[in-house]
Amino acid sequence: MTQARYAELVSLIEYHNRRYHELDDPEISDAAYDTLTRELRQLEAEHPEWVLPQSPTQKVGGAPGATFAPIRHPTPMTSLDNAFSDEDLAAFDERLARALSGAVRSAAGERPGFTYACELKIDGLSVNLYYRDGQLQWAATRGNGQVGEDVTPNVLTIASIPRELPGHAGELEVRGEVFLSREEFVRLNEEAEEAGLPLLKNPRNGAAGALRQKDWRVTASRRLQAYFYGVGKRDGVNATTQSELLGWLQSAGFPVSPDFRRVANWQEAAQFHHEVTARRSQLPFDADGTVIKLDDLQLQGEAGFTSRAPRWAIAYKFPAEEAQTRVLNITVSVGRTGRLNPLAHLEPRLIEGTTVSKATLHNEDFIKRLDLRVGDSVMVHKSGGIIPEIIRVLPEARGAASVPFEFPSHCPECHHEVVRAEGGAATVCPNPACPAQVYERLRHYVSRGAMDIRGLGERIIEILVQQGLARDAADLYRLDLATLAGLERLGEKSAGKILAQIEESKTRPLARLINALGISFVGERNAQALERAFPDLSAIASATQEELARVSGLGETIARSVHSALSDPAMQDLVARLEAAGVNTRSTSVRAGAQLAGLTFVITGTLSRPREEIREHLERHGARVSGSVTKKTSFVLAGEDAGSKLARARELERPVLDEDALGALLSERGVQLLD
Repeated sequence: MTQARYAELVSLIEYHNRRYHELDDPEISDAAYDTLTRELRQLEAEHPEWVLPQSPTQKVGGAPGATFAPIRHPTPMTSLDNAFSDEDLAAFDERLARALSGAVRSAAGERPGFTYACELKIDGLSVNLYYRDGQLQWAATRGNGQVGEDVTPNVLTIASIPRELPGHAGELEVRGEVFLSREEFVRLNEEAEEAGLPLLKNPRNGAAGALRQKDWRVTASRRLQAYFYGVGKRDGVNATTQSELLGWLQSAGFPVSPDFRRVANWQEAAQFHHEVTARRSQLPFDADGTVIKLDDLQLQGEAGFTSRAPRWAIAYKFPAEEAQTRVLNITVSVGRTGRLNPLAHLEPRLIEGTTVSKATLHNEDFIKRLDLRVGDSVMVHKSGGIIPEIIRVLPEARGAASVPFEFPSHCPECHHEVVRAEGGAATVCPNPACPAQVYERLRHYVSRGAMDIRGLGERIIEILVQQGLARDAADLYRLDLATLAGLERLGEKSAGKILAQIEESKTRPLARLINALGISFVGERNAQALERAFPDLSAIASATQEELARVSGLGETIARSVHSALSDPAMQDLVARLEAAGVNTRSTSVRAGAQLAGLTFVITGTLSRPREEIREHLERHGARVSGSVTKKTSFVLAGEDAGSKLARARELERPVLDEDALGALLSERGVQLLD
């Protein structure tokens, strides 16, 4: 190996660090990254004179982004060194023994043995919560270990995180991992695929992107979770071991991973690792290994740190779960939004306990970037432990039989010329009458989370579309017994049951209908939020984009999608025909009323809850919430650091309320501050 190779590795790993830590858009797998890092460390061990100050081995994480305010951690957030085998773990134990030989000796002067705490290495985004005298002051990402990004409003969307620690005095930093469950990862990608948007590459990418949203309501819609495992500053924490510390965190209200074990030596730690490796595919979240920590906190302090990592802990990485296979064919299907979805058909392989024979190819650009051809040998892994994905082509194994794939220029279903979606990588069929789109829209409309018309299976929908009996959802309500009974494999009895199901669907809650309409980004949860916020579908359709954006959990992107969809003449025609058929379009939610009608509020400063949440609550009870203070302002709700709006209120002699005073005012009018 030459010094030129060393410089190349430094540059290459630094590039991939930026893709992973700062852009949340990794290009290579963790296993490939670890291989590069191991090569770099080996070269640095053999040639310490080559080590550059900018080497990734000398740094932690990536630079904090410019989107959020920087926050300096009171104590640094370090990274972890890695182990890839039992031999590596034994070497770690031996290094500890040498480092602590003066602090721990047996009576016979023998080599010390250590008790370890074993945990999971969750693949998410590291955060630091800072409390002063029991009150949460801020939450920040790890960043470069010294300075992170202030993501407090977004972290507060995770309901399990304590806002206060009653009776706790002094300073406290609590460290943990914010993550996206595999179930939520699949849900978000299904919605993105239906909307023709880029898919999340993995749950870690999704968690990082959610935590870095400018609008906390978008973060809330991602359903993030968090587990906590450590502290920085620790005033008032009397634990003497890592095991006790986890117990203290749990008793204080912090969620802690149940996968934990205290072991007597490194061999038992290795056994824990192998047991978790065997069931990694059953974990509800992504993990890329286990973390082995010296259990005694005093000995941790004695062992100390290197420039980037603690000497008393190591990450034992899982083996890469990948398999080599061959691409037999590539097919392209059409979704309900018109998106063309390429799919690779593979020689079956067993990965993480299941047989994989297909893999998503995302879009035309993805295929071009891989230079993927039918007949190629490829490496496949499961993204998020769930979705099979081709991560690289093996050009050295490419034979003469490999055939370049030409992405279709015309829709494979209706043969209409396809177009590239504006501002995105998706290729779409712009023909709304495309049979594939009609089929997919109807299939979604009757699905369980939408209108739940269980008798209408895929085969019957396919026949209805083929025979021109159903062009859209409204046509389902025009079907009669004779028409249905005449379809293939349907008799009068079955047809009658289907008609009864169709009739029953007219009474479904409004949220079901909103979901069934197939608006981009609007699934069950956002549909329910819209039903709670508006009395009927007409009110949603006539709302401005700004009014929609103020609905809790929606945000600007979803509001724009809802406004655009319900303003479309074709959608308006569909809704009108559904209403005419007797489908319910009114909210069944109990609306708050108009107890605050005629009052105008201005909200300013830092409050105990997000301002948008308070704003929505006031508006639901009839108040108007303005962004500026005028003579017509009824009340100004002011928190800490209120600034110019508070000064303007005093200048105009407008009443100023704190949160307690607001609660008293609302109580007088029969409204609680928080329902």
